[in-house]
Amino acid sequence: MNKSKIKTTNSLRFKIGLFYSLLALLNIIFFTVMIFENQSDLLLKNFQFQSENLANTILADIQSIGLSGAKDESFEVFRKTLKLYEITKFSIFDPEGKIILSEPESETGIKEIAEDVLKKTKEVSSDKEGNLFKARYSLDLNESDFTVNFLLPIRLSDSKEVFLFTHFNISTIQDRLKQLYIQVAYAVLWGIVFHIIFAILVYRAIFKRVGSLELASKEMATGNLESRVTWDFRSNDELDSLGKSFNLMAEEIQNKVTTITRLNEEINQELQIGKEVQELFLPSVKKFKKFNIGKLYRPMREVSGDLYQYFQFPENNYYGFFLADASGHGVSAALVTVVMAMSLQAIMKENHSAIQAINQLGEVIANRLQASFFATGVFVVFEEPGVVKFVNAGHNAPFIIRPSTKEITYVDSSGPPLGMGDDIQYSLESFPVLPGDKIILYTDGVVETPIKEGGLFGLERFTEVVLENIHLPNSEIVEKAMALLEEKHEEYKDDVTMIVLDVPE
Repeated sequence: MNKSKIKTTNSLRFKIGLFYSLLALLNIIFFTVMIFENQSDLLLKNFQFQSENLANTILADIQSIGLSGAKDESFEVFRKTLKLYEITKFSIFDPEGKIILSEPESETGIKEIAEDVLKKTKEVSSDKEGNLFKARYSLDLNESDFTVNFLLPIRLSDSKEVFLFTHFNISTIQDRLKQLYIQVAYAVLWGIVFHIIFAILVYRAIFKRVGSLELASKEMATGNLESRVTWDFRSNDELDSLGKSFNLMAEEIQNKVTTITRLNEEINQELQIGKEVQELFLPSVKKFKKFNIGKLYRPMREVSGDLYQYFQFPENNYYGFFLADASGHGVSAALVTVVMAMSLQAIMKENHSAIQAINQLGEVIANRLQASFFATGVFVVFEEPGVVKFVNAGHNAPFIIRPSTKEITYVDSSGPPLGMGDDIQYSLESFPVLPGDKIILYTDGVVETPIKEGGLFGLERFTEVVLENIHLPNSEIVEKAMALLEEKHEEYKDDVTMIVLDVPE
């Protein structure tokens, strides 16, 4: 069964229409049967009465006619008398069943008298000393077609007893039966017309307006907030009240959505400004060309909770790279990154020590934001040849890859996230490196993104894609990693930032 058929059979109109049709059919059948039965009983009683009355009338009219047994003048009178009662076919026969007279002569259907008729002659035969006419006869009523088998004993002019047999119908009963059929047909036709008219009125009064409500609701569901029901509302009934309530509701929804849309546009404009302001805090790579920096910075929304900063003090041969990920998303996380960027830049102007910078930054976040927000961060420092130093404050482990040997070194966290307390002290870890070694920094938006086949993108998959493309420039490495993430991801739940840089000579 297809969807359209299922939808039709589940329709309220279909169910009510089917129920109403069955009810109408049963109603018409019931009243038709009642009318027919009542009229049939009356017809049967009338048939019985008219048959008896006709028999007695015929008996009275022909008793003065003396038949001779031949087709003479008396027979002609006899025939015309019966014709008055619409009896045109009859037979006169003796007790042995021999037909003496019959009408019409051309009748070929009656060649002999049936055995059951001969038996009945014994029941109606007059006694030997009886009168010429005796009020005795046999009436067999056929109620199925309202016909009569009439058997009457009569005496000829020579006193010989013979029998008159005829089969006739009572025209008035036949006419009444035809009228009954016509009346029943009229009753059925009126029942059908009445129920059709009633169904049309119900459709116009209920289902047409319900359909209008359904159509308007579907249009609103597809985004047409200007959809309204438009009947004339002259009935002032429950459906009119429902239609007016729907229009009021639709108008209120449209006003609310219009207001929300306007506010959303204003917020988007403000977020765009916020994005531009936030990007002002992001450093340029022009002064760090020797590190061949490859980066990818993709906010989940207009503004990001990720932050990266570069620092250089050439007089001290000092280069620092900072990557942080504020808790939360959107505006709240972006505000934390602004606080961090401004604070870190102020701290680094006073003190070039990475460990002191991280410790002070943690105190600033904890004191100013009062533990409402926190951030993970990693600081990478180059200040002496052959050594790179890391401070990892609860951040995803950065790693060092030596392209010649594919050796990987992960840098674990040396403390909790920044802002978890104002008295937390972090440690600085040093790692030997060679020129050309690659340092990979990233936020959890990379490794914790859900993928289509289930699970997360993961550090292992991220490491593999970097290793597979380690021979490429750093900018292309992050592009390849992002392409794989874009292919496999199911949805992004966080900002995505990657930084790949070379250990300079």
